[in-house]
Amino acid sequence: MCSSVPSYEFATSDNLQELMRGIFEAPDYRPPVLPSVALELAELTKRPNASYDEVVAVLQNDPLIVAKVMKIGQSSLYGGRLQSLRNAVQRLGINTLRDIVWQVAAGLRLFGAQGYAPLMQRLRTHSIFTAYAARIIAVRAGLAAEHAFLCGLLHDMGSAGTLIALADAGPHTAPPLSTLLVALDSVHEQAGATIARIWQLAPEITSAIEFHHRYHPDLPDAPVLSAVICVAESMAERQGFGVSATSVSGSRGVRFDAQGSTQLEHSLKRLRLHGKEEDLAKRGEELATQLKGMM
Repeated sequence: MCSSVPSYEFATSDNLQELMRGIFEAPDYRPPVLPSVALELAELTKRPNASYDEVVAVLQNDPLIVAKVMKIGQSSLYGGRLQSLRNAVQRLGINTLRDIVWQVAAGLRLFGAQGYAPLMQRLRTHSIFTAYAARIIAVRAGLAAEHAFLCGLLHDMGSAGTLIALADAGPHTAPPLSTLLVALDSVHEQAGATIARIWQLAPEITSAIEFHHRYHPDLPDAPVLSAVICVAESMAERQGFGVSATSVSGSRGVRFDAQGSTQLEHSLKRLRLHGKEEDLAKRGEELATQLKGMM
């Protein structure tokens, strides 16, 4: 008797890539639904004259988000105790608070898919580290990059979105992890950019996600934020926050989402951080320690 449950157990990476691309190229594709406060706050921060009262009014619509935001905002990473939500906005600033809201929203909706829990958890911790590293790198490079954190946080949402779509399609036999990672590695930039456009994120964020493995100085209009992500991901891998079959299951396997040495070299030069790798490594170690309680 044949089972009606689809099996990807013997699928090749090429088969999976074709399946994944079909998901995101379908006209009826819908990405994960985020809490409305995240999207509303992203819109609000596009306005240079947005007020603290407007931010508080948006956040108060979701008490669960507020509770988690306050917990993160009171961590040692952000300076300790906060008296109120308004105090959080005043002390952290609107853009930083927006970043924390997105960190919470992504954790609630973007990094969960039945049957892929270990990989999703690894993607979550990798993305959080990369987000904070991207903010540090942007500051070190002297960039006025208000979107650096979100680019780091969301750069792999194409992988998460693909796994969610596979899980939502119904019960199936999962492919071997190494085959799955190879397929995701091929499609996740395109998938992430598709999700970013549907969510109507800032063009700078969409572009950085779409090209975060392909930074090259000769690439026309190469987004500088893709160089930031490249360096941030390299920091993440050095500190043990990379994603691979080994990191997910403990078995030897392919690396995933790893930055090439050529792209890293170009990125460091573009950001004027070439020769400062040891300083970045030291800051990465400090960041890893600071984030332990948050992971």
